[in-house]
Amino acid sequence: MIKGSQLMGRAVIDMEAAERLGKIKEIIVQRDGERVAGFVVVHGETIVGTGGTRQMIPASAVYSIGPDAMTVRGSAMKQGLAELENLPRMSDIIGHKMVTRSGRLLGVIDDMLINGADGTVVGFIVGEGVRNKLENFFNPQRPQTHGYVRADADLHVGKDLIVVPDDALIQGEPSVHEGEHKKSTERTDAADSHPWEERALEESTRPSIWTRRTDTSSRARPQMPAEPGLKSETARPVENYQPAEEARPETSQPDREDKAVITAPKDQSQA
Repeated sequence: MIKGSQLMGRAVIDMEAAERLGKIKEIIVQRDGERVAGFVVVHGETIVGTGGTRQMIPASAVYSIGPDAMTVRGSAMKQGLAELENLPRMSDIIGHKMVTRSGRLLGVIDDMLINGADGTVVGFIVGEGVRNKLENFFNPQRPQTHGYVRADADLHVGKDLIVVPDDALIQGEPSVHEGEHKKSTERTDAADSHPWEERALEESTRPSIWTRRTDTSSRARPQMPAEPGLKSETARPVENYQPAEEARPETSQPDREDKAVITAPKDQSQA
């Protein structure tokens, strides 16, 4: 298994073209939360995280994830790109608080466990969060929870909270269970198959549980009452200009009287 945070910044190599495509910027997850759907790869990005070009690579194009780079098949990179844009990211999952059905606060999701052999999401790592870290600092004897919640458990996901079954927590360090997947990686190398592609093309029987947080924020923008306030502000200067417009006839009246006084003597002289 590998943590999602460990994949960030890892190089992406097109093994068919022998070309470096960039580095992993974000992990795209299927809505059922059980498998990786793809990756956002950036090339030419600056140190501060700006600029560069981005492209999406579907999970079906992944060949292998190594310690230094992720290799992909360039001939399979255009499959299902349209669906990746609306799927949730790992950043949409990080930060959710997890509570058991019996009412025990487990912690906050701060990372994700991925099976590097086929892209299966194994679980979500339980973090302490800022509040729990402060409590543990002042009370070192406070019982702490370490482990991860299984991704295939019956999770009820809300906007910021997740209710999990009491037996969904796997305690201990995730690296302890890494040996369970070593045999599967050896089989894939021997058979020269594409387990990432096979896993990505599987149809899920679970309902959607994850959504993109950007979807909710974009929908809420048109409902904000910002425009009526701007209209009322722009109406004030119009009212202030009205007295000035009404004053124009008053200033023009003396000019007309002067003209009348000047033309009157001309008529008398002609008479």
